[in-house]
Amino acid sequence: MKDLSIVIPALNEPTVPGIVKKLYDIFGKDTEIIVVNKSNKKIERELRRTGAQVVEQNPLGYESALMQGFNTATNEILATIDADGTYDPADLAKAVAELRKDQHTGFVSAARVIGREKAMTRTIRFGNTFLTKLFNLLYRQKMQDVLSGSFAIRKEAFDYIRNSEPYRAGTLFFEIEISRRGYKTKNVVGSYRPRAGTVSRISKSKPFYGLTMAYHSIRYARDYNPLLIFGTVGLLAIIAGLVLGGFVVAAYLKSGTLQAVGRALVAFLLIILGFVSIIAGLILDMLLGIERLIYRKK
Repeated sequence: MKDLSIVIPALNEPTVPGIVKKLYDIFGKDTEIIVVNKSNKKIERELRRTGAQVVEQNPLGYESALMQGFNTATNEILATIDADGTYDPADLAKAVAELRKDQHTGFVSAARVIGREKAMTRTIRFGNTFLTKLFNLLYRQKMQDVLSGSFAIRKEAFDYIRNSEPYRAGTLFFEIEISRRGYKTKNVVGSYRPRAGTVSRISKSKPFYGLTMAYHSIRYARDYNPLLIFGTVGLLAIIAGLVLGGFVVAAYLKSGTLQAVGRALVAFLLIILGFVSIIAGLILDMLLGIERLIYRKK
């Protein structure tokens, strides 16, 4: 496909040449396939024989490799699939087709629905479900799987983030950044299978990796959904102020004298702080809505 570029980060996965060949079979030989390579010489030689463009990975890391590949790509739709053989290239075709349908959608991934019970541990499934629900809440999206390694991005959406410094959040980095620019994200139903002959390089650190993703989700939600963040903080402050004030009032009614002046002052300040936080969230939300409209009209 002449409008499609597929980027594959590769780090010594022997499955990569076979994946490249399948992609050519599905999308056609005129498809631009870029392998951002950090593999040994044997795999590199096999990759070059497939006809794919092989570029040496510069900065380390999955997110950095994708950014390097997407910045190298020349077409209007940018896609990727993990090199470990756990994803079906046919599912990527469904993601690309879905992206073409809706100009307001900037990102489509193949959600790992079929076979995930066999390929994922319960801990990983729980973490993925938690991060997906957190992302949907914070960024007003309706995703089923935010960590799929098989996805497509519209180039006009990527152009807004092409100079962004990637942070360690995997696929979630792209979903967060594209959502912040006002684009919708979607899933299509995809499959997932166990790795064949390879071991995950982040398997031992996945709990910490998940916490890092959650941190970035919340951190950047301040810039996308400030009403939720400031509103939640404000509501909690008001509730805390009312509860503390209730104790002060109860003590006053019992004794007939106002003894806890300090607590009464703290309760008053908490309630005021809560209302100020909610109002700030409303104002920031309105301003960011205007900013997103300006972004899309440029």
